[in-house]
Amino acid sequence: MSDKKSHINHLLSDEQKWQHSYEQPISYAPLVQLANSNWVVPQHFLRYKHTLKSVNEVLESIDFSAHFRVLAAQKDEQIYLQVAVLSPDNYKTSSYPGDSKSKKLLFGRRWLVEENLPTSELIQTAFLALKIAREHEVRELFQLTQHDATSTPFNNHHDLPVMAQNPELVKGSCVQTSVNELLKRIVFAGANVTLQSHQQIAEQHLYTVELLCNDCQLSEFNNKTISFLTPNSSSNSFLHGFIAALVATSNEYVNEQFKYKGFARFSKHVNVEQIGELSIAMRSPKTVALCSMGKQHANQLNFEIDSSRAPQGCGQAIDGFLAAHGIKQPENAHLYPNYL
Repeated sequence: MSDKKSHINHLLSDEQKWQHSYEQPISYAPLVQLANSNWVVPQHFLRYKHTLKSVNEVLESIDFSAHFRVLAAQKDEQIYLQVAVLSPDNYKTSSYPGDSKSKKLLFGRRWLVEENLPTSELIQTAFLALKIAREHEVRELFQLTQHDATSTPFNNHHDLPVMAQNPELVKGSCVQTSVNELLKRIVFAGANVTLQSHQQIAEQHLYTVELLCNDCQLSEFNNKTISFLTPNSSSNSFLHGFIAALVATSNEYVNEQFKYKGFARFSKHVNVEQIGELSIAMRSPKTVALCSMGKQHANQLNFEIDSSRAPQGCGQAIDGFLAAHGIKQPENAHLYPNYL
């Protein structure tokens, strides 16, 4: 018996229990031997059936900041993820009573989890939910003083319909001022910001600023020096460039600190070339030798997944979407026999 055959018999026989109850290999699923001699069934040959229990089991293997917790819950039949945040009140004023170190319990938006969502995509949904929750905090920590009052112009709570109905109120010409004067009106995480350097590179401007906060709950910002480019030297470009750099700093922190079973998938320490090699090893027809029955089961699985994702009740809108591009039927119309 070949070495591969013995592994297939060992891992996929009826007597053997698969490692997770919520994911099972399809019939005739291929086994692939990796460069380190380990054998795996690639995820696109697994059938998933997540429950609230299985989602929580996956979340238990995720490590991140103690102030942000990804939770799983269920309403009716729909499972969803939600980020719980313990955060100081970003809008607290000096007249606000209570301990300055006190925290509020907040919850982010809900992220739906499909029953057949691959475990890798479930983990990445938690990853994205944390990024968005932290971005929300970052945007509220940016304060701008205007006319003896303080605003948070980049927060997510502004009335967008009102802005859309009155664009002239927010798209007018900007009063130009020096960056140093502008920075006197900016506070981030309760502390000032100073300009370290400014230089023009071709038609762009490179700014380097220092954040003077030292007790921000988002610790990556404490005494942090940040550089960013803007397309011109206007105050408005500086403000937009600055908030983009702050959000990017938060996202980079999540990339490095978010871990599943101790592995930081999106860290810059992960070798990109080796990710590519691993992907080829698990997807190349040369290494994934499917028999005819395996191909049938794989095609059936792909059909079930793709066809189930068509949004119900949107046929007319999709027809219009395709027609706008001059398309009568897309190449994969066979996936939606009752839809297109």
